[in-house]
Amino acid sequence: MNTEVAGDRVIASCDGRFERSVDLILVREVFEIFGNVDYKTGNISFPGDVIIHGHVSDGFKVESGASIVCHETLDASEVVCRGDLIVNRGIIGRNKGSVKVGGSIKAKYIENCYVEAGDKIFVEAGILHSMILTHKTLEMGRKSIIVGGKITAQNGVIAFNVGNRMGIKTEISCGVDYSVQQKIGWINEKTVALATKLDQIERGIRKKAGDIKKLYTMKEKIAATIHKLNEVLKTLMKQQSKSEAATVIVKGTVYPGVYIEICSSSYVVSREIASVRFRLDRESEKIVAEPYAKDLF
Repeated sequence: MNTEVAGDRVIASCDGRFERSVDLILVREVFEIFGNVDYKTGNISFPGDVIIHGHVSDGFKVESGASIVCHETLDASEVVCRGDLIVNRGIIGRNKGSVKVGGSIKAKYIENCYVEAGDKIFVEAGILHSMILTHKTLEMGRKSIIVGGKITAQNGVIAFNVGNRMGIKTEISCGVDYSVQQKIGWINEKTVALATKLDQIERGIRKKAGDIKKLYTMKEKIAATIHKLNEVLKTLMKQQSKSEAATVIVKGTVYPGVYIEICSSSYVVSREIASVRFRLDRESEKIVAEPYAKDLF
């Protein structure tokens, strides 16, 4: 595997880790760093798995075509991997870090970071002031906490404590595909900007200000672009699948200041509630809060 025979020699056909058994010689696409990612190593980009035995320093990029394992703290200036991300300690973004993962994420904590995952996310201790997005579920460890920022988990959230007594705004959104929502948001913003530009051009035409022929040409182009964007928006709205069965389970306490949204229906927490499950009532299209038995934890 990942080897080729040249005469009486076996040559690696890719970078990686040499492994040998009784009847097999292979090279696994693994890049191991027995220390930290810093000025000594520079940025890391590798087509296979990346294993970092130390920490990743602030300001460095780590990119993997497979999975990344970091045994210490990950200062996430920019992290991209197609597979899973495992961080034995925490992910720190410093309000500018970005983590984009094709698979799942497992970490002890996440602070001030933008985190995006195609699969489920498990965080043991806490998520603080971060933007978290996943196509699956977010699950928190026992005695964990989510404070500040926004969580978007298509299939739901299982948490312990959410928010705090200071009333820091914390948002949890479930039941929708965040990638489709992002596209819809971009189209809406672009359409508003184009509509404003179109209005300015039409006022210029009415006042006969400038090159009228050029203004009419610009008007036609912008109107055509708006029409195309509206058609794309209609397609996206049809494609958008809703996970109406998505729930937000809080095993400990959810505090006032927490905003919950399931399939575009919203619920604002106005008092402390312990051991609760938030779900969407399909008949009323409203979110209901109901007790969640501790023996089911």
